[in-house]
Amino acid sequence: MPTLRFLNLEEEKRRRILEAAKKEFSSYDYDKVSINRIIQESEISRGAFYTYFPDKDDLLVYLFEAEEDKAVGHFMEIMARNNGNFFQSIQEWVIEIVKIRKKQIVQDSFAMFYRSGFLKNLSLASMKSHMDRGRRDNIDVVLEAIPKDYFPKTLSEEEKGIGIQTAFSLASLSLLQSFSIEKRKEGISDPEDDKEQEAFIEQILYVFQKQIQLLEKALGGKE
Repeated sequence: MPTLRFLNLEEEKRRRILEAAKKEFSSYDYDKVSINRIIQESEISRGAFYTYFPDKDDLLVYLFEAEEDKAVGHFMEIMARNNGNFFQSIQEWVIEIVKIRKKQIVQDSFAMFYRSGFLKNLSLASMKSHMDRGRRDNIDVVLEAIPKDYFPKTLSEEEKGIGIQTAFSLASLSLLQSFSIEKRKEGISDPEDDKEQEAFIEQILYVFQKQIQLLEKALGGKE
């Protein structure tokens, strides 16, 4: 986690550092990420950087947490709009993100996750553990927003949590697949190839929705 010194910085300076870091992590594979480029881009000294973050792992954890908090915040807005209907909301959430996937802020978020080697880099084991704890906190927040009679009374809190985590895992996988296809589309000039890629993304969304519907049924949400 960042130090109190970083958290106490003026907002503009914090924003500048985080934007430089996000740009770096979304542009280079994890082992090629350079602290020097981050400090040059954000116009701070190397010494100052290490008073804010112990190392680049810690900075990356913080970036991921900030991205996840924003994503969960947007999801909670959709949940409120749908009166706490979790399964309807997670489908709408994924579709909305896919619709705006060409926007740079979305591209950067997925590129950062993809390039970091988050799913395979053993040196980030501490990050995975830390973020798992944060993810459990977010699941608790989601559970609090779901009406008490939404799930069958026979389901335990643990089973509800597992169901919610499974739904978010399916959502993450679908979004990453969509992003990967979008990256492969770069440089494509043939309209037919472009249509084929779009059709593939639509298929990913269709499969995701079917998976969510099956999960909802398994948890007693639908007969």
